[in-house]
Amino acid sequence: MFDLVKFEFKKLLARRTSQMVSAGIMALLCVIMALNVVQTKTSSSTGEILGGTAAIAQQKARAEAHEGVLTVERVQEEVAAYRALAFSKVDPAQVEGLSAEAAYAVMKEAYDEDEFRAIYDTYYSYLLSPWIAGSMEQYQVAAQLGDEDAAGFYGAVADSLRRALDDGMGGTWAYSDAERAYWTEKQAAVGEPLSYGYAGGWGDVLACLGFLAFAMVAVCVVLTPVFAGEYQDRTDAVLLAARYGRSKLVAAKIVASLAFATAYYALATAVIVGVALAFFGAEGGDLPVQVLALGIPYDLTMAEAAWTAIGLGYLMMLGLAALTLLLSSKLRSQLAIFAVCAALVFLPGMIPSGGSGAILHALYLFPINALNDQVLYNSLVSYPVGPLVIDLVGLLAILYAVVLAVCAPLAARAFRRHQVM
Repeated sequence: MFDLVKFEFKKLLARRTSQMVSAGIMALLCVIMALNVVQTKTSSSTGEILGGTAAIAQQKARAEAHEGVLTVERVQEEVAAYRALAFSKVDPAQVEGLSAEAAYAVMKEAYDEDEFRAIYDTYYSYLLSPWIAGSMEQYQVAAQLGDEDAAGFYGAVADSLRRALDDGMGGTWAYSDAERAYWTEKQAAVGEPLSYGYAGGWGDVLACLGFLAFAMVAVCVVLTPVFAGEYQDRTDAVLLAARYGRSKLVAAKIVASLAFATAYYALATAVIVGVALAFFGAEGGDLPVQVLALGIPYDLTMAEAAWTAIGLGYLMMLGLAALTLLLSSKLRSQLAIFAVCAALVFLPGMIPSGGSGAILHALYLFPINALNDQVLYNSLVSYPVGPLVIDLVGLLAILYAVVLAVCAPLAARAFRRHQVM
């Protein structure tokens, strides 16, 4: 059996098209990740625009300047310090009640460039985010906060979740009572106090996982001829007439195909994770995923969140591989098989939702959307089935495991029962 698997694996790699597509997609991933580093931009403390590794170092220095545990006492001190900074030349009453644009104009006129950059430090935007509603600027929020309000920091985080549930994904989705209870309990399970610090490498991994969709397409291209190629080459009659043609050979084709999908996914993941951690840094993996956004209701570290997403991507890869094998066993046209697989991977990212939460929930089940870092953990996507609620992470795992478990055996069955022409 091992020899058969080895033979089928070599057949997958022997095709010129497979070699070109596999190498081309891998090269594309390397270029994308290199550009991801080179095109990183930020401004220095003097207003100079930095790029590449210099920008990454600046981002790291800014985050490390505020690292530590966000105790209630610290939050109170930080908010008080920010108020002293933001309102050293402007009275808080001057920006309260104004539009964001009007408040910005007041602050811009009152402070010089260095002071203005300090006021817009992203850390303070992060710290004040639980109180920000609508398009308010962070200093407008600070103008309304006193010491007692700052002491309720973690209560404000919980309130921000309730506001998000009330908003219903921009008014497109009405959360059921079961869903609201699910997300409230999930958020309540997040450990307090949270820690803040630099986790740029792990954040970049999450931001770049969507590029694994290219690797999925490459695998689909390589697996398309597994059965369909035998039909087109008219070798199916010989294979099915062989002693183990309907048993071990079919199993070897499927095992070799899934092994290739696994190896290629591991290589693509190594490129993304390796470049991100090498250039952005591997530290911060033990920080809570809430360093990305305080409203994330998952009790995960940054490393756990990244590896969970990678694991989901792997299940998607195997599910798509099994589906490709099923199509290959049913169809003779390799172009049609590739078109279907490519459409499943990329087309859902182009379909407009039309402001429909139901359509969004369906589109989020496809790889190009599911691996978006703003969707998987941030968007409060859940699927109620009566009193049972499954979040996007759980449903993705179930869905693609089922696709794998169903499509792989059906592909074997279809080829075994194929009527030779």
